[in-house]
Amino acid sequence: MIGASFYAAATIIYCTSATFHTGAVTAFALKQQQQTVPTANSNVVHTPVGKDGDGAYSAATKGCFDVIDAATPLILNEVACQPIRDDHPFHIADYGTADGGTSLGLLTKIVKAVRERKGDNNNDSNNDDEKEIVIHYEDQRENEWKSVFNHAFGYKKVTDAYGNQIDTPYDLGNVFIEANGVGFHSQCYPSKSIDLGVSFTAMHWLSSSPSSLRGVDIMHSARSVDGPPPQAEQKQAEQDWYNILCARSKELTKGGRFVCVNFCVSKEGYFLGQTDTGVSMWDSFQIAWNKLAGISEEERLGISFPSYYRTTDEFINGIDKCPDLRLISAEEKIVRCPYREQYIAQSTSDDNKNSKTMTPGEYSKSFVPTTRTWSHSTFKAALSDDKTDQEKEDILEQFWTNYEELVAEAPEEHGMDYVHSYLVIEKI
Repeated sequence: MIGASFYAAATIIYCTSATFHTGAVTAFALKQQQQTVPTANSNVVHTPVGKDGDGAYSAATKGCFDVIDAATPLILNEVACQPIRDDHPFHIADYGTADGGTSLGLLTKIVKAVRERKGDNNNDSNNDDEKEIVIHYEDQRENEWKSVFNHAFGYKKVTDAYGNQIDTPYDLGNVFIEANGVGFHSQCYPSKSIDLGVSFTAMHWLSSSPSSLRGVDIMHSARSVDGPPPQAEQKQAEQDWYNILCARSKELTKGGRFVCVNFCVSKEGYFLGQTDTGVSMWDSFQIAWNKLAGISEEERLGISFPSYYRTTDEFINGIDKCPDLRLISAEEKIVRCPYREQYIAQSTSDDNKNSKTMTPGEYSKSFVPTTRTWSHSTFKAALSDDKTDQEKEDILEQFWTNYEELVAEAPEEHGMDYVHSYLVIEKI
């Protein structure tokens, strides 16, 4: 996150061979949805890490740029063939946008792709003008809205994991920016108004948390590897996904597309931070948490993440329940942790033998914040309300220090691989 160092290297992206079923032939932030985390006595709203306006999320979640890059060909392929309404602006909704930084490059490409199709229909009476585009940024009301506008209007520049500056679509002209704080579990826009909806790494957050993992060492529903996931979280996730799809079905125009790139449990059993490479991020969390002094046993076992990583079959089952939606394609992809890939590359490259390389401690301090952006508030919610806010933050600083020290012991073993289902859906 803040002060992170990066070294140029190619990030490894590979796709599993799983393709579940298709309709028409197609070529796919920490966006992080704000979450509500119930504690024993109150609801604690997850707040973004850093000051609103600083864009700390995009600065720390470099892997999300690669996730969106992997989705870009799928999305542009759909833009090339979906209906474009005559004499009407093209409306794009970015659901669960967080600070709006990680999707800027893709949105710029979408605007250009839509305008390249201008003139496809001879009935378009505005051929002398660039087609107007409306970008709707969506998230919950507690979102980093200052950061969204700073990024969208170019007041604060965004760079990816490799130092490349990202263009904002607003600079293309005739692009209009709007924001919506309803939350994507509900209908956010008028019926038949959205031409293209996209969402990246957001819709795993539940609308409310059953917190059924309190009292056990699991922390997250995906960790139930020896049996089915907790029934309460699974049921909540099923209903939430159905509600999400019903809302998008109403909002989309006929022939409109919704591309949802969401965390999943893959057919191999992989999920965020726990793949075939390195140690489990979740095991490391548990080790660092268990080392804390000054917390009770209830607090030690008080972590229950209010999110759920669906399987691709669970995604498909929900789509099949919506008669106005058609699945075009579904595939799973693993995007390797760019922090770890860059650390390993700079440690082994002949080009770096005579230059300064990142130390294990420097790697730890650059990598760990990307895990903090989305998890800090959930760890905080596990602490007793008898503690002051400052006491909680002091404990959490020690937790993150414990994790940094653990990572520095064997940096090449620690990373956060992204595991997603890439879903392309059409309104019929």
